[in-house]
Amino acid sequence: MTKARTLSATVLVLCGGLLAACGSTSSSPGTSAPTATSTGVSTTSTTATGVTTTTTSGGPRNLTVTSADKAALTAAFVTAKKVAAGDITGTQPGTVYYAYVPATQTYWALATFVPSATAQQQTLVGMQDGGATGIFSRSAGGSWTMVGVGSFPFCPSQTPIPPAVQAVWGLTDPTGCSTSG
Repeated sequence: MTKARTLSATVLVLCGGLLAACGSTSSSPGTSAPTATSTGVSTTSTTATGVTTTTTSGGPRNLTVTSADKAALTAAFVTAKKVAAGDITGTQPGTVYYAYVPATQTYWALATFVPSATAQQQTLVGMQDGGATGIFSRSAGGSWTMVGVGSFPFCPSQTPIPPAVQAVWGLTDPTGCSTSG
């Protein structure tokens, strides 16, 4: 090969390598490559302790709830509903949503609770028609406060949950919900 062809081939190899490097993503252990979402770039990561979080830049972060979080939400629900602690067994599996909004430094949670087999009649009545679903918020370092109760059907647009958090959780109004008074 001539010098010109060798130089051209070298430049092509280098440019190809740079383009490949620019198009690839590297992941540290426990972190998946970023993926595009409707609200920005989403990155899912798992810490050494097994906590998995999904972060969306520019918006709320969807968090994985821990047993301690569920216990704290249950305690806040019991306090807000003014029921005996023994009347509530905890959160219903698959119903807990948990997020953090960096701009306001506020955590949000939504959970449905299960009455115990020995729950008082008053508690059972109070948990009907959406009364078993609580909406919670807390500031960073603060305690959970129940700021709303679910409805039946659950209508996200009629709650204090910020729309961006609802979007991260994938909540939409079902048929029968109305955003007008």
